[in-house]
Amino acid sequence: MRASKPRITVRVNPGGTKSYCADAGFLNGKRHRRFFPTKVEAQTYAEQVQVAKRNHGSAAFSLSDRQRVEASESFLRLAPSGTSLSEAVSFYLRHAQPKGGTKLARDTASEFVESKEKSGKKFRYVKAIRIAFGIFNQTFGDRPMNEIHRKAIEDWLDSRQFALVTRRNYLRDIGMLFSFAVERGYCAENPVAQIERPTLTDKPPEIFTVNEAAQLLAAAQMHAKLELVPYVAIGLFAGLRASELDALAWKEVNLAERMIEVTAIKAKTRKRRILDISANLAAWLSPYAGAEGAIAPCCWRERLQKLSKLASLERWPQNVLRHSFASYHLAKHKNAALTALQLGHADTTMLFAHYRELVKPAAAERYWEIVPEPAAENIVVLAHKVA
Repeated sequence: MRASKPRITVRVNPGGTKSYCADAGFLNGKRHRRFFPTKVEAQTYAEQVQVAKRNHGSAAFSLSDRQRVEASESFLRLAPSGTSLSEAVSFYLRHAQPKGGTKLARDTASEFVESKEKSGKKFRYVKAIRIAFGIFNQTFGDRPMNEIHRKAIEDWLDSRQFALVTRRNYLRDIGMLFSFAVERGYCAENPVAQIERPTLTDKPPEIFTVNEAAQLLAAAQMHAKLELVPYVAIGLFAGLRASELDALAWKEVNLAERMIEVTAIKAKTRKRRILDISANLAAWLSPYAGAEGAIAPCCWRERLQKLSKLASLERWPQNVLRHSFASYHLAKHKNAALTALQLGHADTTMLFAHYRELVKPAAAERYWEIVPEPAAENIVVLAHKVA
């Protein structure tokens, strides 16, 4: 049955005062009326009742007394924030009941890694994020993504006492994981976006001195069974990335035409590039003409550690071979675009930001004059096939 139109009646109270009743009639089987001290208040309420009827029907009047009290208390609690009850309910449902369903952090990480593998990301990248997520999931793996909040992540980072660069890298990787979860509907927002990133002090790249580079190659030449002469020489005088050098094969080294090909599949940028072989690099590689297989021998990291000790080097800075090449190449040729091209950069921004170290011209000349001792002609080449 259609609800009657609210009507205003006057009631004289004991003592002669008046009250005005806004009577909405029967709604959902229950009489609905309210009393007000003035006629204006009663009429205002009556108009509100009419609007509520038009917008929501009788459902607007079906709340129990307990529900009305709870709603009233909720309005009071929300008032300082300027948030409506409807907005608060929507916020709760987004976080408590994700539209994509509840998904544990461990399962979300697996799904994210799998998506990167399917999209053709490089093995080294996939391996790196899998390791990062593995450490993260030692604490959060069994928690739903929508229940992991900013404070919990900050406390976890603090408890690990990471170096600033490591903290930044975890925030980057975990942030990508939560962005993925938001896209899939496993959580409503990315809590990592609310965490301040650490500020890192820019440190100049470390390079080998000319003497250190010469010591390293001399030790590699003397201990030929380590099979590291080509690896070290190409790193110092061609500037390949470690991942590119690790994957480089002899068939991609053309001594006759003095060039090295970094194929697209092996390049970090997925773009093929051709590198020049300098005169001194050609001298280091000439005894290996006709070699086959990979440039890097098996267990090359362990071999490099051993070689470093044999060369009496007290340090091995990160990416030191590539950084040394970039700095000495730029100092010799004084052509930033040419050096950036050799490094595989689209422009010179990265070169000046991360690779260049001040090298004097005289040192640069000496660097590019590092050649094998005559005894190098007797090197026994232990060619290794690609497995």
